Amino acid sequence: MTASPAAQTPRAATTFATTAAELHKLVTVRSTWWFVGGAAAAMLAVTVLASDDRDPATVLAVPVAVQALANFVQYILGALGIAAVTGEFASRSITVTFACTPSRPRVMAAKALVVGGAVLVAGTAIAALGVGVAAARFDELGDLGAAEAADVARMGLYPAFLATLGLGIGTLVRRTAGALTIFVVLLVLVPELLGFAADRFGLAWLTTVADYTPSPAGWRFVSGQWEEALVLLAWSGAAVAAAAWTVRIRDV
Repeated sequence: MTASPAAQTPRAATTFATTAAELHKLVTVRSTWWFVGGAAAAMLAVTVLASDDRDPATVLAVPVAVQALANFVQYILGALGIAAVTGEFASRSITVTFACTPSRPRVMAAKALVVGGAVLVAGTAIAALGVGVAAARFDELGDLGAAEAADVARMGLYPAFLATLGLGIGTLVRRTAGALTIFVVLLVLVPELLGFAADRFGLAWLTTVADYTPSPAGWRFVSGQWEEALVLLAWSGAAVAAAAWTVRIRDV
């Protein structure tokens, strides 16, 4: 009896198995833990070294953790998303991945789900660690509540969007250095240059464009504007969609 096409589908080609395989690859690569450890170390360093120059009526722990996120953690966890795919292109192991799962968009969807989910968990834990350590230092543990828990949730979700964006950029560029350059330029230089051009040439619409680049939208999101998650989702989704289209039409 001839087996049906469904029965002939390799296990690694199913959506669940592809996602499980991507998760296994991510957690067993040492560089993943170096990125997570580096992000945690940066968060701890900032929260331990921060000075207590706050208004006694406010809780300083969250702003200190946000400072660490802005200066270090977002770039480290974004780089994790880039390295999650550029490492495969560098070692040529991506050919094995696509051989096991011929549906390349399915591979990209699985990678995005795994990278975004893993960074969400790691980022939330790192944010909670930073807020907890800072609160302990400033004797604010009793002041923490639901509002601070929401802040921690947003601080974990923001780098998850950035890591997924980095994954898409890394797939498009296929080189770690080039992808990191584009990632940093997009986060740091693009909004600044657009703002400068808006002031220099009197083009107010450029300011609006700058406001909807990942970094400004991300900081509004971290500050409490949950609706800005849609902007971040659009950026990361577009990057992954472009990457999925690219891997379909290009050789590996």
